[in-house]
Amino acid sequence: MHRFRRSLTSVAALATTATLAVALAAPPASARTGGIGGFWLLDEGSGQVANDLSSNGNRGMLGTTPGVDANDPTWVALPKLLFLKRAALRFSGSQSVRMPDAPSLEPDGVTVLARVRSTDPGAYRYVMSKGAFQCETASYGLYTGEQGGLRFYVSDGTQFHLSADAGPGLWDGAWHTVRGAFDGQELRLYVDGALVGAPVAAPVSIYYGMPTGDDFYVGDYGGPCASPLGFVGDIDAAAVLGRYDRTATLG
Repeated sequence: MHRFRRSLTSVAALATTATLAVALAAPPASARTGGIGGFWLLDEGSGQVANDLSSNGNRGMLGTTPGVDANDPTWVALPKLLFLKRAALRFSGSQSVRMPDAPSLEPDGVTVLARVRSTDPGAYRYVMSKGAFQCETASYGLYTGEQGGLRFYVSDGTQFHLSADAGPGLWDGAWHTVRGAFDGQELRLYVDGALVGAPVAAPVSIYYGMPTGDDFYVGDYGGPCASPLGFVGDIDAAAVLGRYDRTATLG
């Protein structure tokens, strides 16, 4: 897919806390069923682990090794909410948080969410991705696309299907909640609760079991690409819902 460069990813905190309550009350997600696949608040503030606050145990590891390495994103402190510590992760293009392959992250209908901010992440930069086929395509991904805006896509194993593009104006240095949703028939992208463009028809099934790898990444793409595809900016929280959801929010 990425070869088409040549031819062709205090109010907010309150809303996030409310979403957390929903996540913890939800039943475990499993392959092809509804539920919370994974929910990472990224409030640890230090260390090598991003804890999954769903009941699925999809704990993330910063960087490429259990210890500190050059691929670790940087913890950034955010203003506290009352006595609650808050943090985010800062990515500079080659950092990642990796969650091992899990059935709970492979639903038929999927909604992905993140709170993000950046001023200019660049083109083809991933907020999150599931699986990889070489430097071509993930099973599903939220990335900046060709124009450096924001698009959501799914792959059926032979081709990828793209949502409308939010455009580079999204990256104004402020926090935004972004959401990509796929119901088996259409793709939709939302920014701060507002639908971007029109739904895009995609009557396909998501292909899982990608040959290069099937792990889930926040802030990067898992394929062996000559140029970095990692996000440039901050991510405050991320989630995967094992269903199509028009209303879920992180803020």
